[in-house]
Amino acid sequence: MRSIRRGFRSFRRHPARNLIVVLLLFVCLTFSLSMLSVKLAADSQTKTVKQRVGNYGELRSSSNFMMSMFQRERAKSETERAKEARSMSEEERLQERARTLIPEDLADSFSRDGYIITYDKVLTAGISLPEITNTELANMLGFSKEIKDSAAASGISNNTFVFEGNCNGASAADFINGNKKLVAGSFYTYADYRQANPVVLIEKNLAEENDLGVGNTIEASVNDKTGKDAKVNLEIVGIYETVQAERQSQQGIFGSFNPAGNKFFAPLSVVQTVNNTPGYVELGSYYFDNVDHTAELQDTFNSEIADGDKWEFLTDSQQYELIADPLQKVGKTSMIGLAGALGACALIILLAMAIIIGGRTRELGVLKAIGATDGQVIAQHAVEVICICLVAVILAMGVTAIIGQSMGNWLMSGSRNEQNQDSEEDASGMSSMISMLTERNLYKEGGLFSSAGPEEESSRLQVVYQGSLLLYAILILLAISLLGMAIPVIWITRLKPARVLSIE
Repeated sequence: MRSIRRGFRSFRRHPARNLIVVLLLFVCLTFSLSMLSVKLAADSQTKTVKQRVGNYGELRSSSNFMMSMFQRERAKSETERAKEARSMSEEERLQERARTLIPEDLADSFSRDGYIITYDKVLTAGISLPEITNTELANMLGFSKEIKDSAAASGISNNTFVFEGNCNGASAADFINGNKKLVAGSFYTYADYRQANPVVLIEKNLAEENDLGVGNTIEASVNDKTGKDAKVNLEIVGIYETVQAERQSQQGIFGSFNPAGNKFFAPLSVVQTVNNTPGYVELGSYYFDNVDHTAELQDTFNSEIADGDKWEFLTDSQQYELIADPLQKVGKTSMIGLAGALGACALIILLAMAIIIGGRTRELGVLKAIGATDGQVIAQHAVEVICICLVAVILAMGVTAIIGQSMGNWLMSGSRNEQNQDSEEDASGMSSMISMLTERNLYKEGGLFSSAGPEEESSRLQVVYQGSLLLYAILILLAISLLGMAIPVIWITRLKPARVLSIE
């Protein structure tokens, strides 16, 4: 206790000298703790991002396969196509209709991978409703005779509507990401999918224009089928509102063309029936645990599912990278800054202790001459060093709480500038233009004719005071204090009282 009291008195007796050391340590520790708080915030947010982005994938026909198939069909004449159609058997017609689709069994088998948490199956098709006119599509077809003739050759008319089928209405991407919301009735359920109940969701404006409501029925024509089985009556069980319509109205010349506003939602099995493609889906939609297992899922696809370039497995890992990369770069930069600042702290405390202990040789020699042990003298200086470091750490913690967010914003601005430069470089060139024209949205973004969610999520660093920061500050305090005692320990153990007295 006597050594501890002497240490406190020594700390108070030399305010000017200690103040200089405290200020130098304060500056370096403030920078260190600011970098540490930014690093902790970046790691925490990256972990949070992993839970909601980068964990989605879908199995579907590849863009290359669809493009090659389109080119082959384009090379044929109308006569050749008609001749092929007449000579096809029923099974061959099914294969022809499903050539851009994937077998439903294939989507089910991929879902059994251990990393998959939940999945859905989706089919989008153009279905004719003889009693209802698609006004927006009719306006588009009226632009020119060429457009109308081309659409007619593909089976598209003024009565054609987009039907989207999945296993559960509430889990349809448009409803999950907020592009659409239910305003009346209810969603169809998984039981409706399993039992192929002929139910459907209709868009609010379309329902009002045709005096339709919940409980009414509409008649749909089955694609490529004639006779008594060519019509199916669908009961309206819910009415939805297109939330994204206002955003789409601001998207330039095609803003007024919003076929998604006239989209019908129905159980997958019902859409398979009216599209006349039983056993086939457009894509399998999968959510897995996190982005870290993307490579494993891709390997599973390549080894067990892939059939040349016919199918592909796409993920939203690019969206994850856009959000997480700036955070990860900030984390790495802050670690470099933290290491540099802690190195400066170590150098300051070592030099300060060397100067202080060198100027107090006489005092130390006298203490040892009157009977003080090495341990007592070392304990006195340990208390003095701890007091200096403690004051510096307390001040640094307070300032860090104030400037931590500003430091994070500064680092994030530099990271975003680098990302923007990379994006500008990637966006140039003919290949990027072709990619923009041929790229298809992921289903989680809303699928066909839908924009990619309300807005693209951007990374924003929120630096908040965390309890772990206090723990790290205590560890830094102990480390610096122990390091600061290195020179006093060596000096005191080697100091001989007789040598000091002889000098005096």
